[in-house]
Amino acid sequence: MITSELKSKLKKDTVLYARMPIHLQIDESIEHSSKIQNHHGYITLGEKAPYRYLANFHPQGYEMVMEGLLFHELASLLYSNFSILSKTYEDAKETLHQTNHATKYFLDQKIAYPDLKNILTRYVYQTNLPLVLKAIEEGAIENALGIEYPETWNALMYARQAIINHFMQSEQSKQDTTFLMDKIIKEIMVICTYGYRFQLNQSIIYLPHYLPESFEDIRKLAIKARLLTHNTKERLKLAQDILSLCQPIMDETVKEIFDTIQNGSKIAGVTQSLFSQMASEIAVQFQKGSSSQDKPQQTPTKYQLDLSEEDFRRIESLENEAEKTQNHQILQEIHRREEKQRKQQEKSFQSKTYQSTIEQSIVLSPLERTTPTQYGAIALRSQNESIIRSNKLARLFKRERMYASKSQTKHRLDYGKQLDQQNLYRATLDGRVFKEHKQGKKKDLCVYILVDTSESMRGEKIINTMKGCFELARVLQTLKIPFCISAHKALGQTQVQLTEIIAFQDCQKRYLLNCIYAMHTSGGTHEDIALEYVLKKLAQYKRHRKGFVFVLSDGDTHGVEHIHELTRLYKKDKDIDVIGIGIQTAPLITQTYPNALFIEDIETLPDMLIQKLKDIAI
Repeated sequence: MITSELKSKLKKDTVLYARMPIHLQIDESIEHSSKIQNHHGYITLGEKAPYRYLANFHPQGYEMVMEGLLFHELASLLYSNFSILSKTYEDAKETLHQTNHATKYFLDQKIAYPDLKNILTRYVYQTNLPLVLKAIEEGAIENALGIEYPETWNALMYARQAIINHFMQSEQSKQDTTFLMDKIIKEIMVICTYGYRFQLNQSIIYLPHYLPESFEDIRKLAIKARLLTHNTKERLKLAQDILSLCQPIMDETVKEIFDTIQNGSKIAGVTQSLFSQMASEIAVQFQKGSSSQDKPQQTPTKYQLDLSEEDFRRIESLENEAEKTQNHQILQEIHRREEKQRKQQEKSFQSKTYQSTIEQSIVLSPLERTTPTQYGAIALRSQNESIIRSNKLARLFKRERMYASKSQTKHRLDYGKQLDQQNLYRATLDGRVFKEHKQGKKKDLCVYILVDTSESMRGEKIINTMKGCFELARVLQTLKIPFCISAHKALGQTQVQLTEIIAFQDCQKRYLLNCIYAMHTSGGTHEDIALEYVLKKLAQYKRHRKGFVFVLSDGDTHGVEHIHELTRLYKKDKDIDVIGIGIQTAPLITQTYPNALFIEDIETLPDMLIQKLKDIAI
């Protein structure tokens, strides 16, 4: 799941951004956490942690989320005061324990209603405070790391977006008041973590509806906590202020709990949903280990604490616009990473291909017979028609090569790079005073024809393939273009038999064309192995010529992905084009080769082939 390159990058980033010795552990879990013990930092990243938030990621998106989670944990070690976080967590657990006992005493009539009410009020407050504080802390430290190290921002925000989208994925309804305090706290946690951004405008519905008078103040406090605070102590004070604004909802929650107690339920069952949020996706984990004695770094901020009402509005507007820009930047970043990975893979494939010993997988076999086979005799009957089509194809090919080698000058209306001095008088007539010159290039060509003679080519397929091969070879002879013809079939799983029908040195001998009709079908197909060998040999032979490989096949083969990689590599590095041609075989050829022709009627071979050559090479 996680590549060695990504693992190396994560370890490098750990060393680069840490302020203390850090031990990074990458396991197969879905968790991510950090802690400090004995002046050492410990970060645990689960390989499956990104999928905790989304079922599927783009490969580069997965890497960005992993980096974002690492940067988040590094930010915690830099800026968080774990002592304060741990104390709020432990206070909440102690309050839960006290509330359980108080409930039993109340049911046994050992304490009065006012006493239990005070305990329940404290319980609701204390168990929600760690959630709000942790959310504020996460928003503030991520913002701080983005300010101090801007290169971490894309990964941080991409991971945060994934977490928020997952956290808010359930449908919301203002009429659904079940565990209303939970819903209110959830929205507060989102605002404190991600800000009141564009995509949250339609998601935050409970806060403005049930706390209309306090909603704006909560938003301001969330902005202050995330963007303006300098340490965890300041953020704890703001978390307490936010909770005090939620007092009406907390009072209703106390009444609900009290009604449930009176109906005979256990407090542990009542509070399970509320308190379990302490391990939610936003508040991932509170630190339970011993804290370092080192003082955390001050959180850098962009703004002063005394913001006016207009400043708050401006910040929210900037966040809305920043989110749209951020989404674009993230897509660009993913594209950049994808392109970088593609180039690395291409370089690796290039090195592996050029250094391969493909010859070990090839069994060279001489042509065993020169007389036509059963299928060859059938194809030979149409030789006159094949000669007519080959003459047409030769004329078309010669004409297109002539046009390609001819220099051209085009006269433009009122734009261009070079003045046409002989036509300057036309400036007042039609503006054709510029010209564009294209220098023609005459290309020397050489061609390798590779024919699939596996068992799947028997019958009409091999008959039409022989006809097409004869026509291509006759055209190349007519135009004095050197060529070679070989047939291939698989021998087992790793070897390919290659039979040379016509060699480069004998390609101008007319009588040898009849050897094409001696091909017979048998065996399996590993066309990628044969193609790699052919490309390697053609690259060595062609020198300064433009190279073509025509593969006459039905496309039914192993190693299609390898074929695509080979065609891209040799096109880029060696100027060799590979064209797959299926003559009344199967449309599968168009999937096997990036440049392919499926010819249903062999009469259309000349026109279709010339058009393909014009599109890719001539």
